[in-house]
Order: sequence, then C-alpha cells, then structure tokens
Amino acid sequence: MDFKMISRRRHSDHVLNCTENRMIACGCQCEFIKYCINIRMCRRIAVVSMICLCLLSPLFCQEGNQAFNESVEGILALSDDIDPSALLEELAGLKESPVHINSGDENEISRLFFLTDFQVLVLADHVRKSGNVMTIYEIALLPAFDRSTVMLMAPYISLQPASLNTGKDFGRTQATLTTSARFNPGENETEGVRSLLKINHERKHLGFGLTAENDPGEPFGFTDRYGTDFLSGYVEFKPNGLIKRVIIGDFALRTGEGLVFNSSQWMSSWLSSPSFMSGRSTATPYSSTEENSFFRGISLTLGTINAGAVLFASANKIDARLLFEDDSTASGVSNLVRGGLHITESQQEAHNSLKETVAGLHCTAGADKIRGGVTASASWFSLPFRPDRDKPENLNAFEGDRLLNLGANLRAGTGPVLLFAEAGLSLPGSWAATAGLRAKPTGRATFNLLARHFSPDYHAFHSGAYKAGSGSGNETGLAASVHLEAARHLFVTAAVDHYRIPAPRYRSSSPSYGSRTEIKGEYLPRDDISLRVAYSSSSREYDAPSETGAASSVTHIRQQLGFVMDYDPVTGLHLTTRASLSLISPAEERGYLLCQDFSYSFRRVPLRLWFRYALCSTEGWDSRLYAWENDLLSSFSVPALYGEMTRSFIMISWKPAERVEARLKYAYSDSGGGLKQEVKGQVRIGF
Repeated sequence: MDFKMISRRRHSDHVLNCTENRMIACGCQCEFIKYCINIRMCRRIAVVSMICLCLLSPLFCQEGNQAFNESVEGILALSDDIDPSALLEELAGLKESPVHINSGDENEISRLFFLTDFQVLVLADHVRKSGNVMTIYEIALLPAFDRSTVMLMAPYISLQPASLNTGKDFGRTQATLTTSARFNPGENETEGVRSLLKINHERKHLGFGLTAENDPGEPFGFTDRYGTDFLSGYVEFKPNGLIKRVIIGDFALRTGEGLVFNSSQWMSSWLSSPSFMSGRSTATPYSSTEENSFFRGISLTLGTINAGAVLFASANKIDARLLFEDDSTASGVSNLVRGGLHITESQQEAHNSLKETVAGLHCTAGADKIRGGVTASASWFSLPFRPDRDKPENLNAFEGDRLLNLGANLRAGTGPVLLFAEAGLSLPGSWAATAGLRAKPTGRATFNLLARHFSPDYHAFHSGAYKAGSGSGNETGLAASVHLEAARHLFVTAAVDHYRIPAPRYRSSSPSYGSRTEIKGEYLPRDDISLRVAYSSSSREYDAPSETGAASSVTHIRQQLGFVMDYDPVTGLHLTTRASLSLISPAEERGYLLCQDFSYSFRRVPLRLWFRYALCSTEGWDSRLYAWENDLLSSFSVPALYGEMTRSFIMISWKPAERVEARLKYAYSDSGGGLKQEVKGQVRIGF
C-alpha cells in the first residue's frame, strides 16, 4: 500500500470513528426561519432549552444506524403506503447476530441483504487474499464500497477473526417474550395488549424459528386453530456441496433488481441510499411479524462457483376484501388488505380469506465481472380478482385468478463502474424495466443513476424495485444521487427523482407528475460531536376540489428541514438535540418538532437508561413529523407527531449476563385529545 493509501486510511479511520452510530436527520426550507421567530415558538424553545441545560448539554440519542433511522422517518413522511416493519425487524435480527465478514464465506456475508452480488464477491475475495479485515475503514477503500455503504454496514458486522469465530459451531438459541399495553387512565380504558414470542436457533448447518403475535385488540384464545392471530415458523438446512440452503416453512425472496420479487419493499423507496441497486438474489428464512408479504412452503438454493438457482413453491393464505353474490358465498376479491390488523368485523372477514399459490425459479450465471439471471413464476388464487372498473384508479388493476411473471437481469462491473438492469413481463398485463449505474471515480465521491419504466398494467404482487409510488406499475422516472466527502470532516449527500404517473391512480383521475429532492450535510468537528442538517422536498399532483365538476389538478408540496447535534460529554453519556420544521403547500400548513434525548450506561451495574422529551406543534395531519425512538430489542417505534403535543418516554435495560436482557419502557403522548400511555416489557434469554 502506497503512502497516499496509508494517509487516506488514517483520515478515514478518524472520520468513521467519530461518526459511527451518530447519523440522524430531518429536513428544511428558508421560509421556516420566519416561522421560527414568532413569539409563541420562542417561548416553547425557551422551555426546551432549559430542559436541555438540565441535561448538561443540548443533544439527542438514537441507537443503531442513525442514517438508516433518518431514512425511515423520511420515507414515512413521503408515503403512507410503505410498511417498513419487515425490513426493520430483519435489520434488528442482524444487529443481534452480526455477520462475521472475516469468515470469507459468501453465504455468511450475503446475510447483509442490502449488499449486491459484486460487493459480496469483492469483500469475500479481499478476506481470502489479504486476510482478516482489521477495521471497517478498510472496507471503504475497496472498489465496490464507499463511506455510505460502510456506515450502513457498521452496526451489523463483526470483525472477529475467523479462527476465533466458533460460536456458530455450537449453535445459539434465543427466546424473546415481548408484551405492551396502551391505555387512557382518565377513562380507565385499555386500547389493547400486544404480545409477541420469538424463538430461533442458529447453527452452522441447521436453523429454525418460531414467531407468534397478537396485535392490540386482536382476540386471543385456544378456540381457533393456533390460539394467536399470527403464527410463523421455518426450518433451515445449509448442507455443503451443490445444495446451499433448504428452507421449509416461511421464507422471503429477492431476485434481480426487484421487478418480480423483493420482500424488503421499503428499500425500494429509499431515495438517498448508497445505491439504487437491489441486494443479492436469495431466499432467506422469514421471522418478521408482517403478515402478508412472505411465502409459505419450500425453497431450494443450489450453487457452484459461476452458477446458481433458487427453486420455490408456496401456498399461503393472505388478507383480501371479499365480494359476495349472495349473503354467504364469496365470488371474488376486490383488492388485497395489507394492514395485518384483525380487530373489526370487516378486518376479521378479510383475514386469510384468499389462498395464493406460487411456484417458480431464479437462475444465475456469470463470472466475477458480469452476472446475469432469469426469473419465472406462476401464481394461482383461490378466488378471482374483480376490481371496480368504475373507479379511475382501478382501470389497470389486475383481474383474474392466474398470473405469470418473467424477468431477466444483468449486472456488470468494469473498474469503478457497476452497471445493472432488469426487464420484467406480466401475463396478463404488460412490461417493466429498470437500468442504472453506480460509479466511484475517486475515493471521495460516489454517483448513482437510475432510469425506470413500469407500464400501468404491469402486475407483480411481490415486487420491490425502486419506485416513488406504491404498487407494481404505472410510473416512469429518472433518479440520481451523489455522495461526496466535500472537505475534511464534511460530507454531503444530494439526491433527486423526477417521475410521471401515466395512468389514473388514487386521488388523481388523469396523468400526473411528481418529484423528490434530498440534500444532507454532516460536519464532524471533533470525535465527540457531530452536526447534521438536511432538507427534503416532495411534490405530487392530485385532483383539485371542484364545484363545477371540471377536471383540474393541484400540486401538493411537502418540505422539511432539520438540524441535529450529537454529543458525548463524558464516558457512558450520549446526548443529542434535534429541531425539525415542516411546510405544506398550498394548504399552508406548518409545524415544528423539538426533541431532546439522552442515554446513560452505568459503570458498576449492568443498567442502561434512555430518556426523551419532545415538543410538537403542527397545523394539521399533513404537516406531521416523525421521530425515531429507542425501543425494545427487535422492535421499532416511529410515531407520527401532529397537533399540539408533547411526547416523552423512559426506558431501562438490565443485562445481568451476556445472553440475558430485560427491557422496560414507558411512553406517553399528551395532546388536546387527552393523555395516551403505553407500557412495554421484554425478556430475552439466549443459550
């Protein structure tokens, strides 16, 4: 390694060391400044400032990957159609069982599902040729990686030398019991109790898992088939040789760029992600609590050095809204129901009302620098889809009880440039295609570009390619992003996406346009301080209210600005302060959020404490703001804050042994509508 490379590594060591687990963001607009200086807000800021002083310093704490947490907030603000639960739970599992990259095993490294085939190959080859990776900064210097990708990986990897990584040889079993209750003490009314039991076992060649859950308000008992509302499980075999993995039970699929299959649909909307590319094509065990996006059956993964295949068959019951010819006989379904709640009579009627049978395969072949694949699947439904054609958004909706999907994908790498593309076909229906590139001309810059087209009548119920809107079709667009080390200790990310919706959709009876923009900057003046500012904007055309009935449209614009300061004043204490502002046009709704968190790890006892106080004021639901919260293990909390509201929580963790942990969390929200409280408890035991 030459002198420049050594200097580069030393600089990267310093930068990444002071940024690990410290990335949060929000959004911003110049007009917000005028809004901030009104007297009412100033009074509220003064109150929060006094609280911050009492906490020794103005700052906020978040656990895990802060850049990822911030992206969750941004995506939720831009779309109510995205459910990130499956992805977040998968990441929580990775954090608790980190990937041992120094094993040099491609199957082990591919557990980082957001990495591409090339990244997995490059990292595995680097370990085999150069030995154990000593620091995460070493990974950022590899051709297929950059700082953004490394920061995304950091919470989920272990640098333990391969020779010392013996834990999996003996196996690991883990059981987690979680319960929570929401209630209003003023009315002495409990809104519901959520219970969750997770058991999983992991060994070199064998694994199994069980998930049982009841959402708040859902009935629980032993009169039904399982007793719990949702029950999921799997058994996984990983033999040596041609057969790489066999999964019996529940599993998830990801192929190509996601045009046909991608269970982590949330990733498809992440505008400023390190790359627009989907992760590695694979079948993985499913242990999430999202109840309608997985497969239930068997999957078989085969592989050699230059070729591989995934064969699968599934028969799973999913939620759908039934149509009746008479009072008792269902003649079809109008649409799928994705919420997963089964409380009301209509929700219980939709529960597991449609059987989906899917069979297919995905084959790949190629060398290190080029790899291609094909996907084919056939789906059958127990009842036909019969959408209401009188509604404009249903003019191109899927109709019938059978669906055939075909796809072909290609990835090629030449030095600092990676190219990717996929084309998909649905019968009945039409086609879709996506193509782009990822370029890293220098160690300081990474560029991403993506073009896509989804025909209005393209149908793929389990797709998850990058897309601004919901559904599998009806969009044409171009997206680009750049990640720069602009100066010493200064990092900038900018992303933009322009798209067209060619056919009518919900709330838009004619073709429409939309766009998204994100600009983020991070400054790291010292090892114990990080400053972050971000601006985001999204616009989309909707039908305008009209008394005459004449068709017209209005462009809705949502803008957000945020500032975050992260600080470690003393050992064991982490503080962060955040301010967020939002502006909605043309409704002229405004809102702000002030948030103060801290966490403290006690030295002499195995206790850790988290605390938050948040103050929110918005003029309506559209100007709502999201704030990621520390939560129980394998859980997440991203509440929407709106109206005149204060929110606070306190959480304590007790860890008497390495594989034993208990957490207790109390949270409340105080608004004009009353006090809402929530209590959560969790016990986790590992063997």
